[in-house]
Amino acid sequence: MTTRKSMKLPIIITFIFICIIVYLFMNIKQTQVICAKSRTFDSNIKLEEEVTATIDNKSISSLYIYKKISLPEKYNKKEQAIKGIKNSLENSLEYLGKKVTYEVTEDSVIVRIKVNKDELVLLDNINIVDNNGELGINIDVNIKSRDVITLAVGDNYSDGELMKRLRNNGYYCK
Repeated sequence: MTTRKSMKLPIIITFIFICIIVYLFMNIKQTQVICAKSRTFDSNIKLEEEVTATIDNKSISSLYIYKKISLPEKYNKKEQAIKGIKNSLENSLEYLGKKVTYEVTEDSVIVRIKVNKDELVLLDNINIVDNNGELGINIDVNIKSRDVITLAVGDNYSDGELMKRLRNNGYYCK
């Protein structure tokens, strides 16, 4: 009889210990890496790009990309240029479907991309040239190109490795 009474305390301690371990695993936070890059092209046309990657178990679990192309206040044919930029972006990002949203303002085009599955996203792939008032936008969609950064949900990166890769390509990270 005395052995049964003495077994209650170790069982209770073990149960509490298991509950604490489960609680700790449930509250592990995913790491977020936020990196941004800003470029200025001909005629003061600006491209801002911000990448937010959520990393879970050394693998990218989601990506949020924000791109903003801004034209200067005194730009000739601004409305035509904004439409051209939006159309070029739509053509190059149509493979993502509803994961992309576009916002057109008076002097800029804003693109938001949010992917959670095995989609591939290209970064730093836009080049804008102003040829005497005619705006030319070149979007490199070649995933094998050395000039383009490819990221996909499911890629194996630790937060430090991803930050290092993006910093080596001109991004600044938080």
